[in-house]
Amino acid sequence: MKKFILCTVSSDELNSLFIDELKTSLLKWGAVFEKTEILCEKGLKALDLHLLLPEDNEKIKFELMKISEHYQADLALIPHEGRKADFKLIVFDMDSTLIQQEVIDEMAQVHGVGERVKKITERAMNGELNFNEALTERVSLLKGLKKSSMKEILSRLSLNPGVEKLLFEVKKKGYKTAILSGGFNYFTDYFKEELKMDYAYSNDLEFEGETLTGKLKGAIVNAEAKAQLVHELSLKENLTLDQVVAVGDGANDLLMLSKAGFGIAFHAKEKVRQMAKHRLSHGPMSTLLYFLGFPGNHWDHEKDSP
Repeated sequence: MKKFILCTVSSDELNSLFIDELKTSLLKWGAVFEKTEILCEKGLKALDLHLLLPEDNEKIKFELMKISEHYQADLALIPHEGRKADFKLIVFDMDSTLIQQEVIDEMAQVHGVGERVKKITERAMNGELNFNEALTERVSLLKGLKKSSMKEILSRLSLNPGVEKLLFEVKKKGYKTAILSGGFNYFTDYFKEELKMDYAYSNDLEFEGETLTGKLKGAIVNAEAKAQLVHELSLKENLTLDQVVAVGDGANDLLMLSKAGFGIAFHAKEKVRQMAKHRLSHGPMSTLLYFLGFPGNHWDHEKDSP
């Protein structure tokens, strides 16, 4: 038997039937309950169930996730030592993770090739296409886009709910923060500065004068590159991989999520949700604070930054 913490979170009050079903399922698998800890000061929105479980728990985890889907709540089954890890670095995908949009789709919309690019994006994020080939094809369709359009595209982009709250809280705890994106420097550099993050890595678009050539410069930031960057940043910050949290939504994030000590699929595509260690499918990004062991009312003030 091994110690685990089952963290359950809901934007509304946690349904008592939901908790009862979780406990019934866990008892079936031989769980031994040690204690229950309420994490939210106002209302029962988040709690930890401390328990002992057999070490081989993948089937248990998926059964619990099915229950959580029914009640539209989030949960994470976390090894006790994982919750106690001294996390010091959190890395994010950008498109559909830090922000609500897919930037390349917005660029394509402005350039009049929106539907063609969007279809390729959807297939790539579901893991149906090779990422490098899909990105190269989509960028080629953007040939002729003017650099002056980039500002308009930037104005279309918005952060996902809870992002600022999450960053504010983890930075207070001394976390370093990074964007690792298959998107483009113009946008990742903006959000790095806007959100006062420490690192940003992404792809470099090639312009000839003020016009996009339809090509990329340098190596592509793909799934393998993201995983390698997690490793390199951990070394740079003198951390172990167990001290890294990674958040992403697409198939090209899976290697990054598995590399990190705590990898979480955020409102992700189905393939990613099934394969990631943990997933957050219903609440805002600030829900992750509960998974990481931050008590408090993380939805009272979503933008609680200086």
